[in-house]
This record gives sequence, C-alpha cells and structure tokens, in this order.
Amino acid sequence: MLLIWLIIMGLIIKSWTAWLALVMLYLFSTQPVASLLIRSLERYPVFNSGQAQPVEPQAMVILGGGLPRVSPEMSGFRPSMYTLERLRYGAWLSRQTELPVMVSGGGFRPEAAIMAESLKRDFGVETRWLEDQSTTTWENAVYAREILPEDIQSVLLVTHGWHMPRAALSFERAGFHVIPAPGMLADAAKDTFRISRWLPSARYLSDSERAFREYAGYLWYWLIYRN
Repeated sequence: MLLIWLIIMGLIIKSWTAWLALVMLYLFSTQPVASLLIRSLERYPVFNSGQAQPVEPQAMVILGGGLPRVSPEMSGFRPSMYTLERLRYGAWLSRQTELPVMVSGGGFRPEAAIMAESLKRDFGVETRWLEDQSTTTWENAVYAREILPEDIQSVLLVTHGWHMPRAALSFERAGFHVIPAPGMLADAAKDTFRISRWLPSARYLSDSERAFREYAGYLWYWLIYRN
C-alpha cells in the first residue's frame, strides 16, 4: 500500500523539492536504510556476565519503553512491547548476576508498577525498587539517583541497544557509573541483494523515525545538561 501511495504521489507532484522529499521518504521506508540507522545507534557491545568489569555493578535498572496497554483478557494492564522485551532480557540477566532490580517508568498510568508485576508473574523475578515518577529518560536517571541508596554508585543499565546512548548519557550525568546491557540488538548479518528489501514499508519508516528521534534526544540532552 505504501508503494502504491508513493507511485501515485510521484505522478501528481511536479516540484523538484517535493520529488526530493518523496525520494527521501522512500529511502527511509526501506529495510537497508532503516537498519543502517538503527545499527548506528547500537554503540555498546553485548554484556557478558562472566567477564570481569572494571567496576562491578551493584544494582540493575530496567527502563520502561512506553505506557502500559489495556489488557481486557487479563483484567488489567500489560507492558508495552518495548517494555516487555526489556523485562524479559532483564529477568534473564537477573538470574545471571543476582543483582537487586529497580524498574523505572512513570506517566499517568505508572509503568513501574506494571513492570514489577510482570517481572514477578511472568518471569519469577522480584523487584526491590520502583521509580514511578519519570516521564523521560533523563528523569529515569534523576529519580533513580534519589531512590537508590547513596552507596550504590554503579548500575547495570537495561534497555534497547538503540536507546542506550541516550540512557547511558543520562545516568552518567546523574552520577552513576554505567555498565550498559543493551538488548534486542539488530541483526548485523549482511543479506544478499533482494529486491524485497527495497520495497517501502511503514514498519521500516517507523524504525527510521525512531532512530532520528534518538539522535535528536541525545543531542538535546548533551546540549542542555552539559554541566
């Protein structure tokens, strides 16, 4: 459907600037370009629990990835897709490291409570601290610093790989030593050329938009919170 829409718009539009915008829209809607943008954000390697760290983490912080969704079938709410992916990875790491866990996420429907419930019910992991006031990644870090004991200076930070640069920057500026534990990393395998990879899709356009939003957010945090 997106390809048909682009073709129709191409037949209608006569301005070269509009054509340029249409070409850019097409490129950002393709899998190779969207994957390149997402992978460019994944700067941190996979965390290896068996490898000695320069500074050992004292607690694990799992960041929320979106407001909980209404779940009629479960008579309540469920974590968003991104949040659930982070919880699943965080639960696995919790068993590997045995670190105490904090979940972080607020909003008008506090995310942290749903995260803690899901960790216990779905993964059998108890949560020690709930941070339920934050509405941004920066606030995740600020409020985590207020809640965690002062002697906890290093944290194992769990979030998506594409979100980790902004998250790590926020927690470092809040005074933590951050050990990144990026999850759900994009597949770096080089596929052979296939025409289907260059067909536009709303899914890949969404991935490109997410990458640009992360770059903009990182730049904003870096400029505003430099001190």
